[in-house]
Amino acid sequence: MEQSLYRTLSRISQQEPLPVDDADAELSKTDKANGSGASADVYATLSVLLLGVFISQTDQSLVLATYGKVASEFDNFDSGSWLMSAYILAQCVAQPLYGKLSDIYGRKSCLQASYVLFAIGTAGAGLGRSLGEVIAARAIQGAGGAGMVSMVAIIITDLVPIHEVASLRSYVNVLQTTGRSCGGVIGGFLTETLGWRWAFLVQVPPILLAIVLVQWRLHLTTTSSGVRHTKWDKLKRVDFIGAFFLSSTILSICVILDSGGQKVAWNSTFIKVFGAVGVTSAIAFVVSARVVSEPIFPFRLLAHYTLLTNYLIIILQVTVQISLIMSVPIFFQATARASTAAAGAYLIPAFAGNTLGGLVAGYWIKKTGLFKPPTVVAPVLAVLCMLLCLLTWNEHTSVLQSLAIFPGGFATGMVSSSCFVGLAARVDEQDMAMAASGMYLFYNLGAISGVSSGSAVFETSLKASLRRVLDGRPDMEEVMRKALTDLSFHQVNIWGLVCAALSLVIAVFSKGQRLKR
Repeated sequence: MEQSLYRTLSRISQQEPLPVDDADAELSKTDKANGSGASADVYATLSVLLLGVFISQTDQSLVLATYGKVASEFDNFDSGSWLMSAYILAQCVAQPLYGKLSDIYGRKSCLQASYVLFAIGTAGAGLGRSLGEVIAARAIQGAGGAGMVSMVAIIITDLVPIHEVASLRSYVNVLQTTGRSCGGVIGGFLTETLGWRWAFLVQVPPILLAIVLVQWRLHLTTTSSGVRHTKWDKLKRVDFIGAFFLSSTILSICVILDSGGQKVAWNSTFIKVFGAVGVTSAIAFVVSARVVSEPIFPFRLLAHYTLLTNYLIIILQVTVQISLIMSVPIFFQATARASTAAAGAYLIPAFAGNTLGGLVAGYWIKKTGLFKPPTVVAPVLAVLCMLLCLLTWNEHTSVLQSLAIFPGGFATGMVSSSCFVGLAARVDEQDMAMAASGMYLFYNLGAISGVSSGSAVFETSLKASLRRVLDGRPDMEEVMRKALTDLSFHQVNIWGLVCAALSLVIAVFSKGQRLKR
């Protein structure tokens, strides 16, 4: 595996056809072959792709401002949270499938398919006649959203030399962060002025525009191996059995992480059933992956040292970031009596850090060709962030002290660029799409894990214990609210500190090298 980058560059320079098929999975090699860096044409193509990235990320945070209104209209508050969960679960299930399918049917076809699914789901959410229909539409949205960012990342690795990947990835990260930051504001405004349905429906025209622009502007040169594959030949290459068991495994893991300790108790029958389904599906997937000739996600990739370390770093770092983001607004609402808008503003340093971290890491890797230093520095900054929050934040946290979350966001931005380049540099080219899809799956798993761990301390048993101790006090509810918030925030910080420390250990022992130009 150590020679994978050398073999990849050699094949590109010799213009060898790659052993895939005649789809556009093997893309424009002109810029990669001449090593001259990203051309103006590549930047123009990327600008078109970024439209879809921005829309998909805006939608994820937009729903936070609308799901309450949706649940209220259908008089079903208990199921309102599924508007977010359905999207995340479908995203996780579909995520690893895009890699292999893009190898078979082509990058452009899979990107367009993701746009179409997202457009159908978005329109369905806006036109849904019941909460069940809206939730189902959100699941379709999630299946499309899974490919709208990951396919762009895969296409970037096909278009430019490896030392340019981090720089272009940082621009994608900027649009992701901007979209997530704007979504809540846009969703809240549209919900209050036009109604929650329009918060979804206004996204449809831009998505349709993105489909047209991609079809018109994204020209991907194919490299022919002399063998033409019919639609039936391509269909036979799809590992449907493996896809089913992989999807079942991921769905079970995500449902457990999403529901455990929040919607249901950890020791409930619901969790046990999904745990059994997950274990059974995982075993069946492993057996299937060893039997079929082209598994939907080769099990051997999980045994690849570089992939395993980068995946673990990603899931730990995202867990730290998301658990912090979930707890910071609640902390300031309880301690500073901040409004919802003001509490959300305390997250701006983290978002700004995320953007700058990605840009700095991208510039560093492009200039030096070294991707391991940012991978090691990022967890150090995450540890610093957790320590500062744990030791300095209290009921009288100042504006200056609130900036302690900046290095945490900076760390996540750095890891987003450096880990992706580390993966691209050491994975065989024919495995790149599947490996990249796997990385985005771990992003999503980290997000779910962060939400779950950030909320776990609000277990019913903890609340019940506090009620027994404070029973009879007139200010019981106020004392409970402050106690739970303080305990939650400090436990989140301790948990984040542990995750960041583990990420640092893994990063130190990860493999690094100087990229060849």
